[in-house]
Amino acid sequence: MIEVIFSEGDFTLCKEDGIGMSDTPWEGLIVKSSDAAEKHVVEVRLYKVGNPPFDGTPVKFRYDPERTEISHGMRMRADTFADTEEYIKVLEAALAFAKRVNQYIIDNDWT
Repeated sequence: MIEVIFSEGDFTLCKEDGIGMSDTPWEGLIVKSSDAAEKHVVEVRLYKVGNPPFDGTPVKFRYDPERTEISHGMRMRADTFADTEEYIKVLEAALAFAKRVNQYIIDNDWT
């Protein structure tokens, strides 16, 4: 199941949960990209800390806010000036969103 925590522009922080190996319940965070961020292949990626055992005991993934990254790829096409301006705005928005996510991780015991 996925629950939206907050959204800003083309990015959404979500809490997801499920049942993994050995019927282990788990919960974690994920950032989803949409619209212009998806168009320009820009993602905010969270870095999971450790590798908890899936032994039936509930797992809450932990994240290192020092290692959050903004990933950006190539669209495999030439960009116009307007596309480049949009891409720059998406990168700036991704940086601002990543900072907000990092603060959420710290404030809400996800470290």
